Amino acid sequence: MNKSTKLIAVVVALAASYPAASWYTGKRVEAKLTESNDQAKSSPYVKVVKQDYKRGVFSSVQDTTLELTLANFPGAKKSDLPLPEAAETPQAPADGSAPVDPAAAAANVEAKEPKPLQIHFINHIQHGPLPGFAGFGAASIKTELVLDAESKAELAKVFGNASPLEISSRLNYGGSGRVTISSPAFNTVLEKDKEKVVWQGLTMEVGFGKDYKDVNVSLNAPGLTVDGQDGKAFKFAGISVKGDVSVAYPATNLYLGKTESSIASINFTDPAEAKKSFTLEQFKLTTDANLKDDLFDVLAKIGVGKFTIDQQTYSDFHYDYGVRRLHAPSLAKISTAYSKAGGDPEKMAALKTVWEEVAPLVLQKEPELFLERLSVMTADGEAKLAGTAKVVGATAADFNNPMLMLTKIQSSLDVTLTEGLVAKLGGASQKDPEMQKAAMDAMNQQVSAFVERGYINKNGKLLSSKIEWKQGSLTVNGKPFSR
Repeated sequence: MNKSTKLIAVVVALAASYPAASWYTGKRVEAKLTESNDQAKSSPYVKVVKQDYKRGVFSSVQDTTLELTLANFPGAKKSDLPLPEAAETPQAPADGSAPVDPAAAAANVEAKEPKPLQIHFINHIQHGPLPGFAGFGAASIKTELVLDAESKAELAKVFGNASPLEISSRLNYGGSGRVTISSPAFNTVLEKDKEKVVWQGLTMEVGFGKDYKDVNVSLNAPGLTVDGQDGKAFKFAGISVKGDVSVAYPATNLYLGKTESSIASINFTDPAEAKKSFTLEQFKLTTDANLKDDLFDVLAKIGVGKFTIDQQTYSDFHYDYGVRRLHAPSLAKISTAYSKAGGDPEKMAALKTVWEEVAPLVLQKEPELFLERLSVMTADGEAKLAGTAKVVGATAADFNNPMLMLTKIQSSLDVTLTEGLVAKLGGASQKDPEMQKAAMDAMNQQVSAFVERGYINKNGKLLSSKIEWKQGSLTVNGKPFSR
């Protein structure tokens, strides 16, 4: 057999085996994609309403409808309208109006509840080893969001013929992958209020490792501008998000790693009411979570380069805070139980059992909350708070006795404020100018009294104190505090 014949034989063998490889890859991809929906079934927030998977040799189609139960999300408020008591015969109100129908009232309350939100999407999947013949991998996926006719018509007014959202994914054979999301720029005038809206688009990439143990995110949105006919204008520029995190323990919601979010500027202008106008520049939020010897530490930092509100300008705002020495396995167990409870009052009550189980381990590590700094630069100098609070020598049983628990808390707070800021805080609740001045004068008198007693140190326009709570006693500047 000559070389040409051998080469042709190899090509034919590869061509013959490719459909089998593609079919096998498609089977693996189906298992991977449907696994995500199986996980959703165990979530109190997400329900798989529809799952239709049609697998072919070289490509497949996955048609899925998910339902988000908004009422189960933490913090979602259910209607607090009272239900009338049931009665065999509805009683007419004293004012002669129509009697209350309990069934109608109940239906009205139900209507006030947050309705489930359904999301319908179709995944168009190309199987590997060469999905779409655009590189090597297990699969390439184009996701199509299915919208009703009314929603499509409304979006067309803004995006024209362009798709409002493009979602594509690539899965690798090792179980990792990457999702790319983009939204096009547009320039339009809204029909209702005739506001001019300029959106500069959005791009986002999410990479993940096998079993989603590692996740990295990158998002960029250059800006949005909204100009109203009444002269009001809103603008933000330069949103950026980056994150690289990993799961601390398998099958938990506890992540480690760093994230960074920033906004170059936010501006709102109201020519009719100058006090409502504000400007914010160089906003930045970072988080850093790490784990050592099963102890979890996390630090969050919020910073603003400059902001103007109520015609007052401040700069170098910082709010840096976090927690140290949290027993990570216990935290993961509590977090997982909380997620499974999904806001259900009966399931939430069961969290007490979980807490009683992990509390001894949590308290043994003496967890500590800390405020690294809360500061802002004013015309009179820097106002700043910094402090810590921790539990020392406490047991799980102490939580049943609040007074005893107070003796186990140790905390300290260093406070530095300006005279002008303290005076403003004193009169902030008063709208009448005379009452405001009276409140500010009263605050200044109280400050002077505390300076004389040594509770406040005064250095020019700066006022400072060190406040400590230890063994059930409060001291200020080292002196027992009493009014």
